[in-house]
Amino acid sequence: MAAQVDNIGMFIKGMTQPDELIKYIQARFPEEEIQQAYTQMVEASKALGRDEKITPLRAFWKLLDRSYQKKTPPMQCGEGCAHCCHTGVTLTQMEWDGILKLVEEKGIDLEEIIERSQRTIKKVREVLKSNRNIDQVDWHNLVINQPCPFLGEDQACMVYEDRPLDCRLVVAFRGICDSKKLEHAQRGVVVEEAIGSTVVAKLQHDQTPKFKRRRFQGTQPLRLFQHWLILWQDKKSSKNKK
Repeated sequence: MAAQVDNIGMFIKGMTQPDELIKYIQARFPEEEIQQAYTQMVEASKALGRDEKITPLRAFWKLLDRSYQKKTPPMQCGEGCAHCCHTGVTLTQMEWDGILKLVEEKGIDLEEIIERSQRTIKKVREVLKSNRNIDQVDWHNLVINQPCPFLGEDQACMVYEDRPLDCRLVVAFRGICDSKKLEHAQRGVVVEEAIGSTVVAKLQHDQTPKFKRRRFQGTQPLRLFQHWLILWQDKKSSKNKK
């Protein structure tokens, strides 16, 4: 299937290979513009974080939202429209830490989240316990068409304010989606999308104590929501046994 694009971005449905989005972004935005946007966004996120006394990551989310508001048509995504919330969502340690902070602020019961998400959590746990090469596992396919653990019964995101980049970069401009196949969703819309994952990785790198830092490679490890929940639960169980 040929990738489907228009003057706004690339349709999710048209993406048949992961590198198609990269090629599309490279063709749409000059390398100089991408590099300049990356440098500016990292510094702006840190500065806004200091000014508003929030984390650099929350500051980046604010700046990303502003970019969509300034550069794109009105998004049709809204509370209760959760078709794009039935797929695998991966996030970094920094994004997960931000969600844990929000969970504490809102009094969300993670044990309850885990209990109602057992179907996908069990699948992920089984893979983690197997002898399979984890790097070769198609994690998204493992949980596809299943609701995100943080999708509430009202079809609204329970951690919307701090939802990860994976969620923020799937947007829809042409009416309400009518299936879970993301036909109406798009990516590659703004240059901030091209540099988003690297900005998050850099912010995480820079907040890591210097004695623990490794040379910055432009990325950070990603794990599914279900994997982070498993790690959280295992850590809690280990503490209770002591």
